[in-house]
Amino acid sequence: MEKTFINPATNKQWRIEIDGLTIRTCLNGGKVKELLCDSVFQVKSKAASAMMGQMQKGFVHQNPNAAFGEARCHRFVGKDSNGFMPLAASLKRDDFFLTRVAGDFKDEILYHFDCNGEIIETISLGAKRMTYEQILCPNDTLLMNNSYLIEQFSLRTHEITPFINKKNSMRTMLDVSGDLAMWYTGEEIVVFDFGSNTEVWRETVKCKKSKDPNFAYYCFGMLSPRQTKAVYCVAESEYVIVDLKSAEKTIISNNGWHPFFSPDDQIFSVGGKFYVSQTGEETTNPFPFTVRQGLSFSDTCTIRTRGKLMAVRQDHGSSPIELWDTNSGQLLASIDDPFVVLQVNFAFTQRGLVLHTDYGAMSIYSCAI
Repeated sequence: MEKTFINPATNKQWRIEIDGLTIRTCLNGGKVKELLCDSVFQVKSKAASAMMGQMQKGFVHQNPNAAFGEARCHRFVGKDSNGFMPLAASLKRDDFFLTRVAGDFKDEILYHFDCNGEIIETISLGAKRMTYEQILCPNDTLLMNNSYLIEQFSLRTHEITPFINKKNSMRTMLDVSGDLAMWYTGEEIVVFDFGSNTEVWRETVKCKKSKDPNFAYYCFGMLSPRQTKAVYCVAESEYVIVDLKSAEKTIISNNGWHPFFSPDDQIFSVGGKFYVSQTGEETTNPFPFTVRQGLSFSDTCTIRTRGKLMAVRQDHGSSPIELWDTNSGQLLASIDDPFVVLQVNFAFTQRGLVLHTDYGAMSIYSCAI
């Protein structure tokens, strides 16, 4: 493995090469430094530390011609004071947004990146803010969960306006799929079509307080990849799947976590089990990868979908993200990003997979087919 980093402020170049258990680095064509390691784990750790040291000085890795599954960009953004690593992307565009709290909540900064990891703009959102999650809507706005309140941020005017004025649980059911967005007001779940500016579905619900010390309420919701279904959980051991055309509901009895839909919306999985989304009938695993059972709320398990591609990460610590082709059943790539300590937030763009890591880094991996 060989990577080149460039500091745009000084035009200096830094290269790193990994050859078995040997790490070689070279700054601006100078003397090559060689480091011999004892194990593969030590190679990974030492290389990540060396790259992060240079990235914190302003060096950036960019490779616009990266092959599928390879890094197109590594950039240090900065450690996030709240640890939630908010990220907003869309399958219809290659630019994306991430937010971090700077310093002791002295400012919250919104970063707008292009497809190669260049910063298009940085926007100060103000002090004493904490954005847990955010989604990119089709009408050029971001919906942000700022300290349990949903706000709307205009990408055109940079104006922040209250969207839902009622506080609720930390998870606000913020999700987006195609032109649809989903949110929870504290009293109602709403699915809205920003493409046609029409409301698709609304339901009055009350999130029950949780017995689990990891979070305050049972409160989760998401949309299916093809926008035919929504699912929500507001009570222990029960998920509700809603058909967005007929408004019919299907109840899934399951007290697990980490739900996701199949790319065609036909299968719903939660708690390591699989259900026909239309009927709720339990079925066998239709996916080419094994889904772990018994994962708790705090365990790592995230699955993202773009067409036939599924990005799968389900293990403790800095486990790789696997890219699967669900049509062929093939594992296309395994992304072992060097800048993940324990947690990472990731999302598909039109041609890439973007990572926001707890090391304070942003990475883009090429996923164009």
